[in-house]
Amino acid sequence: MIIPNLMVQNMAASLAFYRELLGFELQFALDAERKMHTDPVGKPIVFATLQWENAQLMLQTVESLADELPTFTAQSKPAASGTVYLRGYHPNTLSGKDIAGITIKGPFQQWYGMQELYLRDPDGYVICLGAPEGAPPG
Repeated sequence: MIIPNLMVQNMAASLAFYRELLGFELQFALDAERKMHTDPVGKPIVFATLQWENAQLMLQTVESLADELPTFTAQSKPAASGTVYLRGYHPNTLSGKDIAGITIKGPFQQWYGMQELYLRDPDGYVICLGAPEGAPPG
C-alpha cells in the first residue's frame, strides 16, 4: 500500500479541506508531544492520518517533518508536484459546495472514460477526483 505524506503549512486548513470538503475520516492526529487526539479541533496538531474508502493520506507540518528529517525546512520544502488521484470519488459528490476558488479544471469527461475534477488543496497539492463514467477506450 502506498500512503502519501503531504507536508502542510497550516494543519487546520488542510484538515478542513480533506475532512469537511472531501469527506475523509480522521484516523488519528498527533500533537508535538506525540499525544494522540481523535478530535483535533483547536489543538496544535502536527501529524494526522486520514482515510476515504480504502485510500489513506497522511498530513504532517513542515516543522514536524524537519524534526525527523532535517533536510526539510520551511525554506527547503519541495514544491508541490504531481497529483493525488482519488479513483472512485465522483466529482458530482461536491455539487452544491463552493469550490470555485480551488478548482483547476472540470468536472469533465476524459477520453478514457473517467469523469474528473482537479482541485488545489491549501498547500498547492493537486487533487484529482475521478470516477468511471462511460466506456473506456477499446
